[in-house]
Amino acid sequence: MTLSSSLPLLFLILCPLISGEFRQSVFETSNRSEGDKIILTAHGMGMDDVNRVVIPVTNGRIPPLPCVTSNAGTHPHGSTFTKNNFHYTCNNGTAEVVACLADDGSVIQLGRTFVRSGMKHFCSIQGDNVTYKQESMCYENGMHYNVGDSFRNGSFKLTCREQGIYVEGCYMQNSFNDLLMAGESRIEGGKRHECEIIGPGKVRYVVKMLGCNHEGQQYSTGQMWTHQHVRYQCKNDGTLLVLGCIDEGLFIELGRDLLMNGMAHRCYQVNTTVFYHKFACERSSLSECVSQSMQRRFRRHEERKMRA
Repeated sequence: MTLSSSLPLLFLILCPLISGEFRQSVFETSNRSEGDKIILTAHGMGMDDVNRVVIPVTNGRIPPLPCVTSNAGTHPHGSTFTKNNFHYTCNNGTAEVVACLADDGSVIQLGRTFVRSGMKHFCSIQGDNVTYKQESMCYENGMHYNVGDSFRNGSFKLTCREQGIYVEGCYMQNSFNDLLMAGESRIEGGKRHECEIIGPGKVRYVVKMLGCNHEGQQYSTGQMWTHQHVRYQCKNDGTLLVLGCIDEGLFIELGRDLLMNGMAHRCYQVNTTVFYHKFACERSSLSECVSQSMQRRFRRHEERKMRA
């Protein structure tokens, strides 16, 4: 199976609960003709700033003050406004964070988390600061998972990592806990269980009955048989073991030559093929007969090449 997920990412913004960015400069003036008044400007600006706000003072009573900012406009007391990923309310001249705002316009209340379209949004209070954080999650079969979460999907154990969904391994057949790591195999109950890596991000779980198949015939583990004078045995892992060669009850180990009653018997292997040869030997030694036999075979081979 192939598993994929949007790449998790982390995005974090930190903002004071009461933003100093939106503080303002306050100037009090008194004039007999104009009366008392308060002049508000953005933080750091002088009283002659073109964006100043003049608040009349009547009978010494100061009305609720608006919030005057240099980069987010002027907002009346009690109103709300947005700057970056934070939602503010103006409280008598002070901008206070009341919520976080996702890029798609979703509002996340203070101290809450919110999940939408595979993205988790956090709006948390830490001391005097509000932190807005968003991170993508892994999505699999209609479920969202946090980075670090492990879960099961069919025969596979999956983990949500920062790069996406990762296949940790394969659960063995009819088991809830026995796990094969990716690339691992195990023989159990007369079967071979394989958690095979077949490509980047691709893992296959295979269960094979133990035994050997040779020349269209099935043999059980440990079973021995003879085919064209070659003696085989089926190993536990399903591979073939060549024991040697047999001719009319005479057994010759693989790699051995034998001279008996004027007949030479050879059992040898070339690459992956095992050969048994039997021929008359009238020489005084087996090595001479073998050498002569190899020369004759070589000449026949060369003659066939020339005729071809």
